[in-house]
Amino acid sequence: MGTTTKPVVLVLDTGDGDEDYAEEQLQHLIAELSELDLDSIDRVTRGPPPPGSRSTEAVQLGALILGLGGSGALLPALAAGVQDWLNRSRSGSVRLKIGEDEIELTGMSNEMGQRALEEFLRRHGD
Repeated sequence: MGTTTKPVVLVLDTGDGDEDYAEEQLQHLIAELSELDLDSIDRVTRGPPPPGSRSTEAVQLGALILGLGGSGALLPALAAGVQDWLNRSRSGSVRLKIGEDEIELTGMSNEMGQRALEEFLRRHGD
């Protein structure tokens, strides 16, 4: 169809250092994100696996690359979905990064955070 995927890097930080908990929370978030009409949801890899690992490639803990499609029209829905999930999970934060531009979302929304999110969405909306 000729549309270009707009990649968004999403990084979940549960704030507690427990890798098993972080992975469990990331799986819950992936399940919710899969309900959006995203072009793709992929784990971020960080090169070859450590020696002795069974995995074919190492993944970065808590990091995803999301394909939004060419228009970026799903970005507001993605941000709203992530904030809703953070409100319900009551843990950590999620960083959304497009190119070099990044915003951190938390479960608690305040006026300044909301304005920052609106500006981020404005910069990347088409």
